[in-house]
Amino acid sequence: MELPKEILRISFLDGMGTSIKHSYRFGPFQLDPPERLLLCDGHPVPMTPKAFDLLVFLVERRGHLIEKGELLKTVWRGSFVEEGNLSVTVSFLRKALNDDRGLHKYIETVSKRGYRFVADVKQVGDLENISVPLRPDESGGTREESRDREQLPAVLSTAANAARKRIPRWGILAALSVGALLILFRVAPRRGAEASSVQGNVAIRSLAVLPFQNLGAKRGEEYLGLGMADALITRLGNTGKIIVRPTSAIQRYAGQELSPQAAGQEQGVDAVLDGRIQREADRVRLTVQLIRVRDGVQLWGESFDKEFTNIFALEDALSERVAQSIRLKLTGEETRRFTKRSTEKPEAYEAYVKGRYFWNKRTEKDMKKGMEYFRQAIALDPTFAEAYVGIADSYATLGLYAVIPPKEAFPAAKDATKRALEMDDGLAEAHATMGFINFYYDWNRIDAENEFHRALSDNPNDAMAHSWYGESLAAMGRFPEAVAEAQRALEDDPLSLIIGSNAGWTLSLAGKGDQAVEILKKAIEIDPSFPRTHYRLGRAYEQKKSYDLAISELEQAVSLSGGDPCYKGSLGHAYAISGKVDQARQVLQDLEGRSGQAYVPSYAIALVYAGLSDNDHALTWLQKAYEDRSTSIAFLKLDPELSGLHADPRFEQLSRRISF
Repeated sequence: MELPKEILRISFLDGMGTSIKHSYRFGPFQLDPPERLLLCDGHPVPMTPKAFDLLVFLVERRGHLIEKGELLKTVWRGSFVEEGNLSVTVSFLRKALNDDRGLHKYIETVSKRGYRFVADVKQVGDLENISVPLRPDESGGTREESRDREQLPAVLSTAANAARKRIPRWGILAALSVGALLILFRVAPRRGAEASSVQGNVAIRSLAVLPFQNLGAKRGEEYLGLGMADALITRLGNTGKIIVRPTSAIQRYAGQELSPQAAGQEQGVDAVLDGRIQREADRVRLTVQLIRVRDGVQLWGESFDKEFTNIFALEDALSERVAQSIRLKLTGEETRRFTKRSTEKPEAYEAYVKGRYFWNKRTEKDMKKGMEYFRQAIALDPTFAEAYVGIADSYATLGLYAVIPPKEAFPAAKDATKRALEMDDGLAEAHATMGFINFYYDWNRIDAENEFHRALSDNPNDAMAHSWYGESLAAMGRFPEAVAEAQRALEDDPLSLIIGSNAGWTLSLAGKGDQAVEILKKAIEIDPSFPRTHYRLGRAYEQKKSYDLAISELEQAVSLSGGDPCYKGSLGHAYAISGKVDQARQVLQDLEGRSGQAYVPSYAIALVYAGLSDNDHALTWLQKAYEDRSTSIAFLKLDPELSGLHADPRFEQLSRRISF
């Protein structure tokens, strides 16, 4: 029902102590400071007290830049709060105003300074009447709330009758307004509470934990926020009960001013966990909120204020509360994995997080830098199994990318993986890495498949394990299974550049060229500077006989990578098969010349000869690639660029020596 029109507005103090007697209109909204009410098309919009105070202050100073410091001093007057509280409240306001889709037609951010209310505002006079719809059929409230609304006219009437006998007219108005507010106060907070707590029917099947904003970080503390997110991701992922985007997927948001809801939409998850962390002397303040992506509703939020004596104790407390908030029901073994700590030394863990950060960039410089941090973590804690996996992944990837000769890289990777498994045989990522080595270096399909199965049984949502397993299945010719694994990897980590490029390669091998091109184009849209995606797209185009497009993509891959010999070999093949023989021979001359000074995969040189239909030289270099343990040999029988050699008995003889 509506409040009686004859009740006039009286002056109230807003939450900041300012007397405001008028209301404001902008777009479909009406802001009523005396009633502490925001309406959208006549319907109340749930607001937190601080969000309402902030909105009033911004509207009062509309058109002017308001510095962050002034907003904190005014809205949170007398309270110690960090800048993150302001960011969270502005984000909440934008959601309430449907202004969180990047348009910012109401609240404008002035980078590193503050905010400005930019919408056209109409100020409404002092005695403007207001109607507050409280229809039971729209409110969704409890029976008690509906009864309160039905009793509202009687309450107002009783209050008015009593007041006429004892107080003057101004007092009657006050009594009527207070009576109305008492009823509204009983109803409105419940609706607000429902919006900020996890409901019984909420189903959270997938989650992204964003890098925690480390407010006021000092030198050497920059990775604390990423480390906190990584710890939660690892613990939640180990349960196998929820899909959690890996650290590699979310580290791109570190330092970005992107709303949690927008990040969740990019990641394609049901919910996002957003947090802020601030250290002051020996204390740490941690604020977290769980946001439902589909509508931006805060499902749960909590603050922790503890002594910073042990980062792991803080992680334990946070992990437990997050698990409760998303209603994880864990068995005894799942609880053990959830509470397991990888190391008891914070410095070692911080070094490990830095290592993963750089390893995920997948450039030679960054992977080598990541390996330095992994070694630092092991020096600080020789029992840190995950750090050994980091060493193994670094060597294996550098071997795959031909930065280090495979015969140097992969034995070192295998030794590090064995050390990790000796310390913790239940470490899923160690089994995934061992499967990768068995596949790309040992060419042992049985051991590779066993290791991938073990990794995925311990962590079914390990996107990288699904991706590697898909490639190995494709190499075995088991294409339906390979495609399923590639698609599962993309579902678990849709924005990963390496998983996207791997999926494109897997689908190309499976004869699904159009789908491969589509996936690779999407990956390039995410980051056009990642060379491996251009390389895979170039090969996919060549398979479709779109030679001009293939050459364009492969030239970009070579340029972006600084002349990667593997990419250059495929470019030389594309030149040759498209009739650009002179350019192909220039590539061949360059690769053969470099091979005397640094490691150049023999497989890359073989590709150019194959494109030139020089089978003798192509097979000679393929034999060298076999002896070098080139990782590309795993795909020997399926590589489209070698299809012209299939009729040669020497090629068939070489193929039989590969167990795949």
